[in-house]
Amino acid sequence: MSRFAYEFTGRISNYRLGPWTYAVVYFPDELAAELPLKENPRLRVRGEIGEHAFAGAWQPTGGRWYLKLSKDMLKRQEASVGDWLSVRFYIDDQDAVDVPEALLEALKKDKKFAKAWDGLTPGKQRSWLLPVLQAKTQETIAKRIAALKVALVQK
Repeated sequence: MSRFAYEFTGRISNYRLGPWTYAVVYFPDELAAELPLKENPRLRVRGEIGEHAFAGAWQPTGGRWYLKLSKDMLKRQEASVGDWLSVRFYIDDQDAVDVPEALLEALKKDKKFAKAWDGLTPGKQRSWLLPVLQAKTQETIAKRIAALKVALVQK
């Protein structure tokens, strides 16, 4: 028995959003009725694509839902647009926010920063975290946390 509540095989497609193009996999329409997509239109999930772990959210578009596939995930899968992938997942805590250690330390050191951070919804926290999580060096992480602090404390 699988530890994942949902499983399907999906084809990698291109999805254009303004000037950007993403590699995505669409959730099968026949399984959509089983998920709480009306209550959580950007349903957060965790699971495996192939044999690789992922965490993400099903994104709505025109009555369908898709999951963005990172370049790193595609590389690990040795996959590209048109290929088929096995997707297994379970519904994650919708309020969960994976805060990196460096930000946790900065929040511990500054009560005003922590109060401003805690006043954000989980979705806003995840949005503000994106530049920090995309940073590759400790120096860039520190700079982005400093910029985040300035932005939130000055609000």
